[in-house]
Amino acid sequence: MKKTLIWVLVAIISGIALGRITFDKYQDIQVEKVISYNDKMYALYYGVYDSVEDMNKDMSSIERYIYINVNNKVYSYIAITEKKENIKKIKKIYDSKNIKTSIVKINIDNDEFIQNINEYEKLLDATEEESSLLIIENQILSCYEKLVVKDE
Repeated sequence: MKKTLIWVLVAIISGIALGRITFDKYQDIQVEKVISYNDKMYALYYGVYDSVEDMNKDMSSIERYIYINVNNKVYSYIAITEKKENIKKIKKIYDSKNIKTSIVKINIDNDEFIQNINEYEKLLDATEEESSLLIIENQILSCYEKLVVKDE
């Protein structure tokens, strides 16, 4: 009986010691670094303007777009994707309409939007049809307006 009690006591002490060592190791891990999303996105850049009014006049032929104010300048974009292949598909559509655009990389710091765009990317990967690509891209821009613009 004494031997059994000693072995149980040794097992409990060993369990406590090993548990403490294990948890102490993981206390130093920062969750933000473990769960991080790629915040580098590809955007189809349309132009830069001095004011929102100037931009709205120039972009009257574009169905949906977003803009970002940086240093008193208004930068307009007509598409956002995570993969370069998908932004190239969309650029080809606008090139066929003689709309001058360029592909740029932008940072988006909104995890909820990035999660949503990951789902939209699957749809963009699956289609080559022009109308479908534009509909999906309109949804991405709407999502951007809801999730990113409202936070600013």
